Amino acid sequence: MRRRVAPLALLLLAILTPAVAGAQTMSAALARVSSRLDGIAEVKGKKVGVTAFPMSAGHVSEFGAYLADQIDVLLAGKAPSGGFEVISRGALCQVIRENRLWVDDRFDPSLARKLGRLSPADLLVTGQVTPLARELSVSVRMLDTETARVLWAETLTIPLDDALRALVARRVGGDDCSSVAAAPAREQAPSGPEPLKVRIWTDKPAYRIGDTITFGLRVNRDAYVTLVDIGTSGDVTVIYPNRFSPSHFVRGGEDVMIPGAAATFTLRVQAPPGFEQVKAIVTEDPIKLHSSDFGPGGPVFRSLDRVQTRDLSVGFDRERVRVDVGKLTQEVIVVPVGR
Repeated sequence: MRRRVAPLALLLLAILTPAVAGAQTMSAALARVSSRLDGIAEVKGKKVGVTAFPMSAGHVSEFGAYLADQIDVLLAGKAPSGGFEVISRGALCQVIRENRLWVDDRFDPSLARKLGRLSPADLLVTGQVTPLARELSVSVRMLDTETARVLWAETLTIPLDDALRALVARRVGGDDCSSVAAAPAREQAPSGPEPLKVRIWTDKPAYRIGDTITFGLRVNRDAYVTLVDIGTSGDVTVIYPNRFSPSHFVRGGEDVMIPGAAATFTLRVQAPPGFEQVKAIVTEDPIKLHSSDFGPGGPVFRSLDRVQTRDLSVGFDRERVRVDVGKLTQEVIVVPVGR
């Protein structure tokens, strides 16, 4: 009797869980990505990173984080023969965390371009996961972080088993870097003056495109401040110092408003909708993080290209290693922008 039960059970299993036409196992899907990467000439000599695979609803699941990690490992194995360099997930996650590029569990559509400005990555592999009845539809694409041009795109169909279904059901909170450990924080020396602190704010909690906006900042003691705006488009602009306030020295306890009450200019929120990050970089000693030569008749603010933005980040990181932890700090706020 037992010999007859087993075939019947297998037959019932086959009826209840039919194979998905064209579906690929997880390993086959990764092999497909690997083979496609071999044919992309643009990767040679470039720095490549892997970022989020959010669900179609906008959040990241454990499956999306797992998929990103697996592609990251795949790229690392192909880099020596492919002639490209892999920017580790850890390095990208540090940039995401320090600049608050991930807002709660909401995906920022400009994340790739922002990472291209703030990290060394020239190309990013990213995509989206869409759950269907018995399968996952996974779009994978490689983007040029400067132009947002898609160099390659592929749609994979992966059958859902119980293990993958559980990963899809579990959300990753905060950012897509749950599997990547944060860099250890440096400790403050036990003696000495109070460490530098900065507070930045805007005049409203959220904005619509075209609204006027005012920024404010305050430091707890005399310091030198650079205020950087990372726009919803990914464009990076130094808004303090500026042509009307060319010195970045700020006295402790005093509020600095941009624009100030007597200013002859206004700031307006620009398209597209999304999330705008405003970052304050504060040091006890004056250091030159960017060009601040505002000539007469020139622009009010300093726009930074990709090289200049990266130089700004590198300069701060260099100072962070060189000086005591209490003598410099940075703070980031996120400003939601709607239509």
